[in-house]
Parts: sequence; C-alpha cells; structure tokens
Amino acid sequence: MGMAPRSYRFRRANRRGSDGSRRTVPRPRPCHRTLVVRPRWLAPAVASALALGGCQLEAHDSVPPGQPSQRAQDSSLAVAIQAAHHRMHLRFGAARRIEQAITHSDLERAHAEAHALAALDEPDVLPAWRPYFEEIRAAARQLEAAGGVIVAAQLTATLGRRCARCHEAIAARITLPAEPPPSGDPRLVIQMLGHQWAAAQMWQGLIVPSDDRWLAGARALTTAPLNIVAQGVTPASELDVDDIARVRLYANRALTAASWDDRADTFGRLLATCAHCHAVLRDR
Repeated sequence: MGMAPRSYRFRRANRRGSDGSRRTVPRPRPCHRTLVVRPRWLAPAVASALALGGCQLEAHDSVPPGQPSQRAQDSSLAVAIQAAHHRMHLRFGAARRIEQAITHSDLERAHAEAHALAALDEPDVLPAWRPYFEEIRAAARQLEAAGGVIVAAQLTATLGRRCARCHEAIAARITLPAEPPPSGDPRLVIQMLGHQWAAAQMWQGLIVPSDDRWLAGARALTTAPLNIVAQGVTPASELDVDDIARVRLYANRALTAASWDDRADTFGRLLATCAHCHAVLRDR
C-alpha cells in the first residue's frame, strides 16, 4: 500500500449570500489519481471545526467587529479539509507498509510504521467518530509492542479491519486504481510478484473493504505456483511443504469466509504463514 499521499486543490464555487450578493467558497476536487476518496468521508472529521469556528456558508457579508471574515473562515475550512485528507493518506500508506513488512518478516520496519500510525491523531473529529480513530491507534500501539512476527501478523489484520469499520461507519467511498496481475512468466521473480499482487489485493479488499479485491487475491493464491518458488530458492523440506499447504488452505478459506471479521482472521493467519516462509527461505 505504499501509495503517495494525495493533496486537494480547491475550485471556487459561486454562492449567493442572503443579501443576493455573490461570493466564492472553496470546493475540494482531487488533483491526483493514485487514490481517489470521495470528499464525503471528510465531513465528519471537519464538522466540529466548522461548529467551533461558527462557519456559516450562507452568512451575511457584513461581519461584526472582531469576528473573522467569511473569506477567512472559508480558508480555514479548506486548510482543515486538506489536513484531514493528508492524515488519512498517511494512515493508509503506513498500514500498507506494515502489511508489506510483515509479509517479508521485517518486524523492525513494522514496528516503526506502527509507531508513526499510532501518533496520527484527528483533532477535529466529532465525538461520535472518535472511537473509530482511537481503535485504529490502539491497534497500531499493540502492533508496535508485538514481540514476534506471528502475533504482529494477526494484529495487522486487526488493524486493517478497524480501518474498514471506520470506512463503513462514515460511508466512505474509496476508489483504488486498477492493478492488473503480473504476466504468467515462469521466471521465479515474476512468480514472486504474483504472490505479492495477490496478497496486496486481499489487503486492499480487507481495508477498503471490497469484495472484488478480496476475492481476486484469494483466487490468485489458490492457483499460484508456490512450490515452484520455494524449490527455486532452496530445496524442498517438510517445513516448506507445510507453509505451502497453509497458504492454499487459507486462500480457499478466504473464498468462503462468511463475514469480514472471519476474513480478517483468515488474512492474519495467511500473513503469518507468508512471513514464516519468507523468514525460512531468507535465513538458509
């Protein structure tokens, strides 16, 4: 998920004040295509800032002495939206890098990314939404303290599911760019890229959440040539066969998991298996 954060540009939209005069207010629109998140999810994060700032989009043009002008209030709103959107992308990117680090059995990197994620607060969020953000930060703190990759893998899946619950609660509409699978080239490096693509699809499916992404990744892993990869790196052993069998088992289980909580549990077990296999192959 290591996607670069995306900023917002602001178009000026003409609005009429109560006295009939025209003025302009900022309207967010995306300026990149790396990750498109519909602006609706930003509203809860900045609503309290609007209330505290007394921002009324249809306010009179005349401003009482000592009060911020409408233009200044609109500018503050634009800054708040940009900041909230930037923090959301930081979370999304950190979570993706955690998943990648655990996949490669890199606990130190996962700890560092979890620390950065836990530090991300959402200062303007309404009280009704704060528990979702706090649950995400709590999962990140647990992950930072994880003493082993197996535990960290399960906590990574928990983190992804908590992100998805927040997206579900605020009815976020998240559109990710299409990522076609690697070619069917039999070379080892391409086969490994295919495994990474499948795991990434499942992760995106979990965190968005998206049935299409989840199922695409799971189906790919049910048929991926895992034994060829393992034998290409090191001679086959009973341990390698066990890991391959587990990947197949969890990939097939992912296709039939009845709920997103079940899917999160399956992904955590799958991620732990990938991490273990990579650690074994790397350390030989």
